[in-house]
Amino acid sequence: MTLVVDASVAVLWGVEDPMAETAESLLLSSRPLIAPDFILIEVANAVWKIARRGGIQAVQAEGVVERIPRALTELVPPNVLWSRALGIARQLDHPVYDCAYLALAESRGAPLVTLDKRLHARTRSTPWEALTVLLGGGTVAV
Repeated sequence: MTLVVDASVAVLWGVEDPMAETAESLLLSSRPLIAPDFILIEVANAVWKIARRGGIQAVQAEGVVERIPRALTELVPPNVLWSRALGIARQLDHPVYDCAYLALAESRGAPLVTLDKRLHARTRSTPWEALTVLLGGGTVAV
């Protein structure tokens, strides 16, 4: 089964964090991993912030971003996601870029694996609740 991963998960594929091992286990699974292509920008921004605070070296930050295209089976362009993402954002009152991950999950019938607790909470009692899985929550076995 394909999994959609968001930037909150992908950023852990090269930084020290209590959830990093769990995130890395997704890479070791045989499941195809997909994401909107702007995940590269989101992860680059996240690792830039971590490097700026001294959490990692600049070269390590670059390595995290460079790993993503190799780790993912498919990077989906936003032109096929934006309209549905906007509709979901309106319904959830949540940022469109996060909802693009949900739009992709919905279109592929694949779970979205995230560490974004706010997004996860917004999907409760909605059609997207069943598609949204908190990393380490135990509902998606790798």
